[in-house]
Amino acid sequence: MGKGAILVVDDEINILNSLSGILADEGYSVSTAQNGDDALRVLQEQPCDLVLLDIWLPGRRDGLQTLKEIRRRHSAPEVVMISGHGTIDTAVRATKLGAFHFLEKPLSLSGMLETIEAALRHGAERRKEEGEGDGSDSFTYLTGCPAMEKAKAALIEAAKGSGPVLIAGPQGSGKEYSARFLHAKSPRKADTFIKVVCRRLTRAGFDGLFGTPDEDPGREGSRFSKLSGTVFLENPNLLETALQDRLSALVSARSAKKAFVAAVTLPPEGSAPNMSQNLAKCLGDAPISLPPLRERGDGITDLINNFLVEASGDFGKTGIRLSRRAMEKMRGHAWPGNVKELKAIVENAVISCPSAQIEEDDLHFEDAAARRSAAAREAVPQGSPGGSTARIPQKTVGKSVVLCGLGLHSGIKTGVIIAPLPPNSGIIFGDIATGRQVRAVVDFVESTEYATKLTHGSISVRTIEHIMATLNIYGITNALIKVGEEVPIMDGSAIQLCDLIESAGVAEQSGDVEPIVLREPILVGNMDKKYVLAEPCDRLVVEYRLDYPPPVGKQTAVYDAASGAEGFRANIAPARTFGFVEQIKKFEGKGFAEGGKLSNFILIDDERVINTTLRFENEFACHKALDLLGDIYLLGRPLFAKITASMSGHTENIQLARRIAAEYPRR
Repeated sequence: MGKGAILVVDDEINILNSLSGILADEGYSVSTAQNGDDALRVLQEQPCDLVLLDIWLPGRRDGLQTLKEIRRRHSAPEVVMISGHGTIDTAVRATKLGAFHFLEKPLSLSGMLETIEAALRHGAERRKEEGEGDGSDSFTYLTGCPAMEKAKAALIEAAKGSGPVLIAGPQGSGKEYSARFLHAKSPRKADTFIKVVCRRLTRAGFDGLFGTPDEDPGREGSRFSKLSGTVFLENPNLLETALQDRLSALVSARSAKKAFVAAVTLPPEGSAPNMSQNLAKCLGDAPISLPPLRERGDGITDLINNFLVEASGDFGKTGIRLSRRAMEKMRGHAWPGNVKELKAIVENAVISCPSAQIEEDDLHFEDAAARRSAAAREAVPQGSPGGSTARIPQKTVGKSVVLCGLGLHSGIKTGVIIAPLPPNSGIIFGDIATGRQVRAVVDFVESTEYATKLTHGSISVRTIEHIMATLNIYGITNALIKVGEEVPIMDGSAIQLCDLIESAGVAEQSGDVEPIVLREPILVGNMDKKYVLAEPCDRLVVEYRLDYPPPVGKQTAVYDAASGAEGFRANIAPARTFGFVEQIKKFEGKGFAEGGKLSNFILIDDERVINTTLRFENEFACHKALDLLGDIYLLGRPLFAKITASMSGHTENIQLARRIAAEYPRR
């Protein structure tokens, strides 16, 4: 079966022939047209999944006019514009008319194929949201045996309401996938899916997410009232009993705008240990049960193929397949780690395989899933509500991991490899090509123009703030980060970096690191304009305030380290890079933002957000808080302080870090 139908529209016959051949070789069904009218006729006769549309076309309709007509007359296909003379104004106009993305000639083959795959995935999700199909094709893990079909039917039924749902199954059996499936089927699908890992949730973290005991959850403006969407509680039975009872009261207070889905890992004897009576009564005694992977028959093959496609897209590879012997080895494995292990095995094989075909020897089963889940368990909040400032254990990543993408400012296809380092090494950036290195400390910051850039001798690396923020929150004190000249921007946020650290796992090491415990306030800037203020605190707390003209307005974002990696992942990491149209024009004039794609950058004009839907109401402030968390980790060790920032950027962040480093030298 083909990968999808694509219409290529260009007036140059050699480009049509070239693109048609390339796309056909990739497994797509291809049709062509040389002008706008012909394109509309082809679409009328042969509906397709995606249109590659040149912006300069002969005849009475140019590319933008053709795009407008396609979006008016045909809801199904995604449209990717191509041009040899593109400008930011043209890209903005195309995006406002509904284009998924804008590619410039000469086309990069890998970049074009990645964009096509992303556009097709986006189109499939959009059609699901518009009611075209039931979306089950994206959840093939829910097939393969009668028990899984029963679970799928129960999830679909449960999605219709807003009551609490309990999902139970062995470790790694797909409980989170099932919860996401339920969310996608629910009336709340346009809202956020919030994952809460309960194992390490402290009282302070609980209060930060759901409100304090004396806070009325029903009051407008309370933290609990602001939650909307699906709240996924991973193993709530591991919370202390008092928190379980508070949680049961919150779950019982039903709301049409949010639903709670709890997942418990069942031991061999089959009942969830340590669950309080109140919480058990609240969640009910009839969980949706998931069988272990080994009992799912042919569904294993479907899962393998599904994860293979996902991983290939995520890591920028095309045409990846398993050899017959590799598939036999996969099907014959006992899968003690279930779906989570399977996904990890496939991802590791896709990343490390040097060719398009994964062979039997490319599959490594030992501890693949265990490492992925270890990071969130090991990432503990900095400091504690009790005010402890004891030394913090040193940590590194459990194994080497790889992530690929574009550099935001260079536009170059780049990648990042994060590898373990021994105790007392610190965070070090290394050049993939030359092996030269620069330490991630404030002494080596050369530039803060639009991003933070480190330089030492002949090595420079920029846009480091997102990865530094992620290492900060997960407590990684020793790691080698191999990159080109820029860290890949991915979707503009840090959420994929969280996934990367969790896939590597966090390994505690011998020896401690002494945090910086602020004793006196330090102010950078002017309190009447833009500033960063650091004050004494028993843990790291960041509050960012901004006030831009509409459509942004006034926003505030807060991250409290007491909420740990879970709070960061849910509330800060998903926030994306943003910029205004006029600002982007200046970027381009200075040679920046060459890798800024409409899918990895929030673009704003003077009226609205142009190209995407915001993930949070305060996403802009959340992203500024993310940058601050990254810049401040260039101190080289954890910081205990309350940092309040207003309208500041990388320049002020680094000035604060330099002031703190000077006043609190490492002993």
